[in-house]
Amino acid sequence: VELAPQGIRVNSIAPTFIETPMTAPYFESKAFRDEVLSKIKLGRLGRVEDLMGAVVFLGSDAAALMTGTSIRIDGGWTAE
Repeated sequence: VELAPQGIRVNSIAPTFIETPMTAPYFESKAFRDEVLSKIKLGRLGRVEDLMGAVVFLGSDAAALMTGTSIRIDGGWTAE
């Protein structure tokens, strides 16, 4: 909000666990994987592709009036 008067928008994306080479070692633990999946209501880990729509939206004119917000892409984790 401090930069809004200069026309600078600041938003974020708050994803759940995303399957990447960096996160792969964590999911080698069945207990950890099961715990995470029990919290993601859609029942699967996120993929990078799951974030692309929000990235494109935030970078487009469709989000021209958005600033100071975060878009949750968490498969329902925080909906409870």
